[in-house]
Amino acid sequence: MFNEHRDPVYRFLWRLTRDPHEAEDLTQETFVMFWRKQEQFRGEGSLQGYLRRIGYRLFLNSRSRLSASRPTLSLSQAPEASGPGDEAEVDRNESREFLVSRVLAALDSVPDRAREAFLLFRFEGLTVAQVAKVTEAPQKTVESRLKRAHELLSGKLRQYKDQFQSR
Repeated sequence: MFNEHRDPVYRFLWRLTRDPHEAEDLTQETFVMFWRKQEQFRGEGSLQGYLRRIGYRLFLNSRSRLSASRPTLSLSQAPEASGPGDEAEVDRNESREFLVSRVLAALDSVPDRAREAFLLFRFEGLTVAQVAKVTEAPQKTVESRLKRAHELLSGKLRQYKDQFQSR
């Protein structure tokens, strides 16, 4: 069971925290919590969804304990040019890193609840109903949060539209 569900839970928590160490800790806490309270899982819905809800609650609890500043995702450095033709590759890598940094900065500007709903919906592939269940919010609230996140991200990233479309 652990081997089957560990990676999806970790990816979910990494997207929320963007810190591999914190995501790993929360993943472990999620499975410990599940192990302690496994009798409470009645089989309503998927086990993956249940684990996400546990992880999400642990994330919310840890966020209130941690400092307000969240570590940023470290981006790998572009490889140094070593010969003819490598300059174009370096330019593409630098451009990609720039766009990734802009997306991450834009995501940071989205209010927490809207960002969480957006990440669950867009990156985890959950439906609005599933996001509502994980976040324990009404579906209409989730829809509002998704709309708000989309509006904010669109506004922040509009100036990079041409660069995104060429990718």
